[in-house]
Amino acid sequence: MTEPARLLVVGGSGFVGGRVVQAAARAGYQVAYTYAHHPLALPGTAHRVAFDAADDAPAQAVAAARPQVVIYTAIAPTAGSAELQHQVNVEGVRQTLRALRQVAPAARFIYISSNAVFGGGRGLYREIERPDPAARHDPLRTYALTKAAGEQAALEGWTNTIVARTSVVDGYDAQGRLSARVAALVAQLQAGRPLARFADRYLSPTLVDNLVAALLEISVPTFLYRGILHLAGPERVTDYTYALALARRLGVSTALVRPEPLAGHPTMAASARDTSLDVTFTQRLLQTHLLDVEEQLTRLFPDVPSGAESPGGWHGY
Repeated sequence: MTEPARLLVVGGSGFVGGRVVQAAARAGYQVAYTYAHHPLALPGTAHRVAFDAADDAPAQAVAAARPQVVIYTAIAPTAGSAELQHQVNVEGVRQTLRALRQVAPAARFIYISSNAVFGGGRGLYREIERPDPAARHDPLRTYALTKAAGEQAALEGWTNTIVARTSVVDGYDAQGRLSARVAALVAQLQAGRPLARFADRYLSPTLVDNLVAALLEISVPTFLYRGILHLAGPERVTDYTYALALARRLGVSTALVRPEPLAGHPTMAASARDTSLDVTFTQRLLQTHLLDVEEQLTRLFPDVPSGAESPGGWHGY
């Protein structure tokens, strides 16, 4: 009988990481995961890792798990200190790779990155394009710089690496809670309150279920590609058009959703206008179908008749 594949999820108590742990356990993986502060009630073995420079916990976790695949989902809060973001997004990668060299030199390393590494604002970025995080002059600048540095550390430090960039990931977490961004939109729409959303900022919304399915697909031994992949929704949409689609899905009047320019928002005026990702290349390699916004919302709210508008909204989740 073949032994189950061994998977280590770094950052397994986070939003994406927790869902990866659950899905991998259901798929038959032998799962271990790390957490920073509080372990969740997840399958597999939990290891506390702080990514402190003097901490040898990453090496201990890797030695205990002896992983064949590592999925690095750990992320520092975007509003956290520059030091913390560097520790988690960059130094944590280096610590993990150093540990892998000792006990699992053939392991596959998958680093979850972000569309935030593109700051120039041209949009529909392809995998072959060079990140330009220094072009950002907004609250995400430090996050973008450290994520780009983490990509470089992974690609240069480990041959068997896939960098998986994604964008605006929403859905239900490992405890069944709807992501804060969408939950806030739903609450405001259902309360009948006007909702202002940026009409000139373009993104590639992604459903966490879809991202996790793609991550497990690229984890299997038969998936041979190494390098950068864009695991995101296939559409280039604004915050405004996403909110319109959400209102339609919930059966709420779209008149509640109002366009707003980035220029009118003091903290966001300097934001990159377009960090959407082109997923054409990645989709050719995957069997997993990358879902557009309508498909994502149908998965999130399956019991709502699409397109029906009613003043009362929907309260079924």
